Amino acid sequence: MDQPDLSEYEALRAEQHEELCRLAATLALITHRVCRLRACRRRRVCSGPMMASPHQAGKVRAQREIGLSGHACANLPICIAHREPEYYEIFRQTTESVRDMRADEPDIGLLLGTFIQAAAMRRPKRKVS
Repeated sequence: MDQPDLSEYEALRAEQHEELCRLAATLALITHRVCRLRACRRRRVCSGPMMASPHQAGKVRAQREIGLSGHACANLPICIAHREPEYYEIFRQTTESVRDMRADEPDIGLLLGTFIQAAAMRRPKRKVS
């Protein structure tokens, strides 16, 4: 039996994960001055690079067990990727709250999506190499 092509699914999952993480970082880390990146604080939105984090090891392992690569959920914003567990816990709780808001209120997805799009407009464009 042929293996299903999961690369498109993983790309979509990675995009959704990044949006969720940036929104949570904006709400929890930038507004409370946990983020140390000057550009993010100046723009008032998470705009720093995403990088692999040991905090995500369990999620990566879970994705690999179901046949995915694990790359879709491995990255976090740099301001939280290697911070202490207590800061990550604040970020994680904010992420769960945003997920719950999206699930409970269908219209909140539009509001959050608008917020994310506005944030993306202020985020510098990535250079394609």
